[in-house]
Amino acid sequence: RNTEEENIQEHTLQTAMIAYHLCLLRNTYFGGKTDPARAAVLAMYHDVAEVFTGDMPTPVKYFNPLMRRTYGEVERLAQERLLQTLPVELQDAYEPLICRAEDDVLWPLVKAADTLSAYVKCLQEKNAGNREFNAAYVTIGEKLQSLKMPEVDLFLRDYAPSFLLSVDEI
Repeated sequence: RNTEEENIQEHTLQTAMIAYHLCLLRNTYFGGKTDPARAAVLAMYHDVAEVFTGDMPTPVKYFNPLMRRTYGEVERLAQERLLQTLPVELQDAYEPLICRAEDDVLWPLVKAADTLSAYVKCLQEKNAGNREFNAAYVTIGEKLQSLKMPEVDLFLRDYAPSFLLSVDEI
C-alpha cells in the first residue's frame, strides 16, 4: 500500500537520473572514468521487459533460487520478444540495452541506482507515516551498505535526505 502511487515511468526516470549522478560522483570524487550518459540510457531500459511481465515484487522474485531462475527466464523471454517487435534495422542498436545490459561495465551502478530509487520510495512512504515500508526500508538500506560503493554511501549521506524536503526547504 502506497500513500503516493508511483508508475514505471517515474521510477525509470528517477533511476536514470540517479545512475547519471552516481557516475558523476564516482568520476569527481573517486577517480572513476565512467560514462554518465551511457549509465542513464541503460537505466532508461532497465525494466523494459515489464511491458510484458509486469512488476514482480522483490520478495516474490527472490523468494527462493528456483523462483529467481524462473523469473529470470521469463524476463529473458520478454526481452527477446520486445526486441523482436522492433524493425530489424534497429534491433542491433537496442539489443545491448534490452537483452545484454547486465554485461555492461556500468550495470552495477545502474542496479545501485535502481536500489536507491526503491530506498527513496521507502524513505518517503515512512515519512508519510506508512509503516508498510518499514521492513523494506531496513532491508534495502542494508543492501545498499553491503555494496561497498563509495558513491552510493555519499548519495545516502548527502542526497537521500533531500527527498524529504518541501519545495520551500530545498
